[in-house]
Amino acid sequence: MPNSDLAYCSAWEGRTLEQSVDGQSIYELSWKCPSSSKAVITIPHGTILDCNPAAESLLGKSRADIVGRSVHEFVPPSERSRATYELLRLTEEPVQYDDFHLLDNKGRKIPIAVSSSGVIKLGGRTPIAVIEFRDVSLEKQQEYRLAAQRWALSAYAAAAVALSQQHAACDLYAAICKAIVTEPTYVLAWVGIAEQGPGRPIRLVARAGPGGSILEGLSLSWSEDDPSGQGPTPVAIRTEQLQTIHDLRELQVFSTWAERAREFGIRSIISIPFQVGNGAEGALVVCASKPRAFEADATDVFTHLAEQLCHGICAIEQRELLEKERQNVVEAERRTAEAMSLMLTPMSLAMELRDPYTAGHQNRVAEIAVAIAGEMGWSSERLAGLRLAAQVHDIGKMSIPADILTKQGRLSNAERALLNEHCENGFNILKGIPFPWPIATIVLQHHEKLDGSGYPHGLIENDILPEARILAVADIFEAMANYRPYRPAIPMEAVLAQLESQSGAKLDAAAVGICASLCRRGRFVNLFARSPFN
Repeated sequence: MPNSDLAYCSAWEGRTLEQSVDGQSIYELSWKCPSSSKAVITIPHGTILDCNPAAESLLGKSRADIVGRSVHEFVPPSERSRATYELLRLTEEPVQYDDFHLLDNKGRKIPIAVSSSGVIKLGGRTPIAVIEFRDVSLEKQQEYRLAAQRWALSAYAAAAVALSQQHAACDLYAAICKAIVTEPTYVLAWVGIAEQGPGRPIRLVARAGPGGSILEGLSLSWSEDDPSGQGPTPVAIRTEQLQTIHDLRELQVFSTWAERAREFGIRSIISIPFQVGNGAEGALVVCASKPRAFEADATDVFTHLAEQLCHGICAIEQRELLEKERQNVVEAERRTAEAMSLMLTPMSLAMELRDPYTAGHQNRVAEIAVAIAGEMGWSSERLAGLRLAAQVHDIGKMSIPADILTKQGRLSNAERALLNEHCENGFNILKGIPFPWPIATIVLQHHEKLDGSGYPHGLIENDILPEARILAVADIFEAMANYRPYRPAIPMEAVLAQLESQSGAKLDAAAVGICASLCRRGRFVNLFARSPFN
């Protein structure tokens, strides 16, 4: 730069040529600074009067190729009208811009941060401005990487919720895909499972996102010999290695799927392989509308998501296996209960033939006991055990002489003592049978009372099984409400009054309350030869 122009530009620096360091002016040092690209341009036309070595290096051109040309030649066509507008707006106040680009000698766009000195007018010359511009490519790349990481983390957060809420594999796949595309950058997410059939097809199990139409009618194979098996997803499944396409527009190899993806605005793709619990291979595929959306940090996030998806599928399969086993156990218990019931029925019938007055008593007691426990919220398995115990609770009477069972008057003390042995007799009959429930113990305790006044062992409160407590209420209720050899049926309100008088003291309060409530609502009408309220 001529000395006159140097002095001209020096005025903007606010320094004089006399200010120097080691013989060089401060302005010259600033001008030659390799990290700061500078140019002097005319205002408002933008003709370049001079540039420093840093500007030559950034643009990839010599000073001779730069000076005398318009700044518009170094600005992308899409930004030239804006550059003209900003030159016209320049005043004496310095300004800054962060969103311009320069074209280097290969036509590549370089993002720059621009600082202008503002308009300088000295000695009646053409107004000028000193423009400083800095390559911010690395900063922009870092910002973009951080943005890509934010997109990935946003999708992961939504997917994590889906992972915790789904209980079926198909629902989990669909929920994960839907969660990923809540981040607008991701226009398509889908899951494919490799099958072993002819042609080794990839079965689409879930998809979500506005780009989903790309998969319509698309046939994919993970076979290396199939033309459709060369894309990122088939290769990921086949090699068990993550596959990434950073920019489809830069992809040199032609393929039908790539052309189709470009038509749908897809710029980058990641395919992450994972293994399904049953040994099958699958892939989670995410497509973005932006190039290089899957840099290292974002890739790590999606890789972790695929691992969590795999764990989620395994957990679901384990739950399904456990549920299947549970159902098998329940079914086995049901069949066992039915078999036990069928086995005990002849014994029960034989006992009732010896005591016709109590015919049907055990079945009626079973219906009442199960109704009470059902109101308490017992499980079906536990109710099955209670029903079986009630159906055989008097089986011990088989060892009691028939004349005692059918006696038409009150029993003597000796006869009563003999009759009371039926609880232990029933226990001895049943104890060797491998029931899945404590049937023998329930039968043994069904005449025990909370205050210890019952028999055969005078147990109290929590020493008595809950099943035996309910059975005691049902047994007394049915016995009092029906005819017996030594007395007629007792009026129902008197029966309930008697039960309620013992509630909490001798009999379980909850069982008595529910029994009375069900009875007053007419639940047990059909269990008696006549309406219990007649």
